[in-house]
Amino acid sequence: MKVTFITLSILAVAFISCFSHGETNDHNIRIRRPALISVHIKPGGSIPFNFFDVYTQQIYFKNPFKKDTIIIREIPIDKPLFLHYGNFLVLPDGPVFHTYSLLLFPGDTVLLKQGIDDAISIQYSSGYQDFIDSLILIPKDFYWHNLEEPQQKLIKEIGLNGIVKQIESRFRKNELSISDLNLSDVRANLLRKLNSNIKYTVAAHLLADPAIQISNLTDSLYDDMYLHIGDIRSIDAVNHSTIYGAIIAYNAKKQNKNIDKNDVWACVVGVDEKLKQTDLYRDYLISIVAGGFVATPEKIVEMNRKLQALHTQSPFLDTIYRLTNILSGTFTNFNEARKKLKTFCNGRYSFIIENDEKSANHEKKSIDGLAPVTLYNFAGNQFDLKQVITNSKHKLTVVDFWASWCIPCINEMPALQKAENKLKGKSIQFVAISIDKEEAIAKWIEAAKKNNLFTKPFQYRLANFKDSPLTKLINLRNIPRYLLIDNHGNILDDDFYRPSDKRFELELLKYLD
Repeated sequence: MKVTFITLSILAVAFISCFSHGETNDHNIRIRRPALISVHIKPGGSIPFNFFDVYTQQIYFKNPFKKDTIIIREIPIDKPLFLHYGNFLVLPDGPVFHTYSLLLFPGDTVLLKQGIDDAISIQYSSGYQDFIDSLILIPKDFYWHNLEEPQQKLIKEIGLNGIVKQIESRFRKNELSISDLNLSDVRANLLRKLNSNIKYTVAAHLLADPAIQISNLTDSLYDDMYLHIGDIRSIDAVNHSTIYGAIIAYNAKKQNKNIDKNDVWACVVGVDEKLKQTDLYRDYLISIVAGGFVATPEKIVEMNRKLQALHTQSPFLDTIYRLTNILSGTFTNFNEARKKLKTFCNGRYSFIIENDEKSANHEKKSIDGLAPVTLYNFAGNQFDLKQVITNSKHKLTVVDFWASWCIPCINEMPALQKAENKLKGKSIQFVAISIDKEEAIAKWIEAAKKNNLFTKPFQYRLANFKDSPLTKLINLRNIPRYLLIDNHGNILDDDFYRPSDKRFELELLKYLD
């Protein structure tokens, strides 16, 4: 993915004329051409877009400069791509969440501008002139889903039949809205396909719910969803794994009423032979493996153990099993695992490492042999990370990476303090390391005072963040980030749970046992 920086001394008109593209027609949608997203960002600002690929990951637009800059990302795509940016604001009346969604054809160009409170606006678009959220209704359920609330509440209030009627009503309203828009046939048809994605995502949440029993109504939902799988797959969107998973879980339940819909591997094995031959079945399995490998790498070993008992049940499951064998090797010999992946199945799955090579290296890491990592306290005194960690009498050290400008980091601090209080007396020390630059020391100190960190022990700032040996060792690119290290300097987890996650305390206690 190509990244370009353009300072604002270049006229916006010139910028647009350089990267404008004509309307994309149906017959060439699958031609692989880059879409260009450009964001006018404030100094030090960032805008992350969530999008669907096999990892379900993010595209970050970051401005490292001290002046307003246009950051350009070139995204190679061969079919329409749906992506969105979520802006979370903590206001006096409570938190507010805004979404800004884009729907791009190959060859599309969009110029965005970051505004007050990190809101964004469209300055130019070769395609849709507004964010998709402004054109049709996209329910929150499309972006994220809480099984307990409000779905269970709705089921009690209006029943399954009532929810299905709501889904159909919203779908029809969106269809009418699309008809009223002044769009080309190509753009209107694409928006209708996205509307189908929205409809079947909400339906998928129902089919995947263990509390929903199989009935004529749910059979009808399943059949309708399966019938429109072509429309669903015609757009790369964040909801695909939700829909694929629901189809697989429901199909498996139809074959065996005793199957637990939440047991992914039981469902994968339990589907009928027809579904096992489909692209969606294979894509779902690859997404589980690749996404899990990057997001929670330790789970790949557990996945491998489960597949050991299942892999003989189909040729593709055997392929996935052998793939997890290779990926498990990244913990012991990364280079050897990468070499094997390049030849396995003619290199079909080499992208799993090549697309994110630094994150894919899960070999055991230690700060013991690391070049000195310089830290400074509020008084400007210098320390070495190794000295802070290995000289400790504590069994574990939790390192909290944050910065004065990082709102999500600051939002985690109350939960972190609560965890510290609960774990007081345990053999754990908590160390905070800011990645604020040298010219932002005053802001670091101000933020520390504001958030009651200034008088706490083990408060440091990382010197030369960009080129620090620690930054390179753990591939530190995003914060908040939490590191778990033992008193020998071994990194037990280089991307530990956030304090607001209930697993944070539970996993720490497990390491102490």
